[in-house]
Amino acid sequence: MTLSYPGHGRFLPYLINRATSFLNLEFQKVLDGYGLTLTHWRVIAFLSEQDGLSVNALADATVTEQSTLSRALTNLVNRGYIRREPSPEDSRSVHIFLAPEGRVAFEQILERALRIEARALAGLDDGEQEHLRATLLKLIANLRPA
Repeated sequence: MTLSYPGHGRFLPYLINRATSFLNLEFQKVLDGYGLTLTHWRVIAFLSEQDGLSVNALADATVTEQSTLSRALTNLVNRGYIRREPSPEDSRSVHIFLAPEGRVAFEQILERALRIEARALAGLDDGEQEHLRATLLKLIANLRPA
C-alpha cells in the first residue's frame, strides 16, 4: 500500500495543530488577564480534579517537561495558588496540592474556558461533539508512548 500526502487541508497532524493553536491563542488571552500561562492553567486544572499529584504524575498529565513544570510550580507557589508537601511514603518525593486561592482562580477562569470550547464546537450537535471527543481519545491512546 502506497501512502500519499493528502495536502495540508486533509493532513491530520496539521489540522490538529491548527485547531490547537487557535484554541490556545484564544485561551491565552484569557490567561493573560490573570498573569498565567497555559502550563499554569494545566497544573491548576489537573489539581482541581485530582489533588495531591506527585511532580512526575503532574508532568505526565500536563505533558510538560520537568524543568518547565518546576518553574511553573515555583511561580504558582509564590502566588499562593498551590502548595508542595513531602510524600508520606517517600521523603524524596513531593506532592502538589491546590490552595484555596488556586481553586478560586480555577473557577473564575473555567467559565471563560468553557465559552471558548463552546464557540469551537458551535455547529456540532451533541452526537458529533461526543464522537469528536471519543475519536480524539482513541488517537491519544494509539499514540501514547508505551
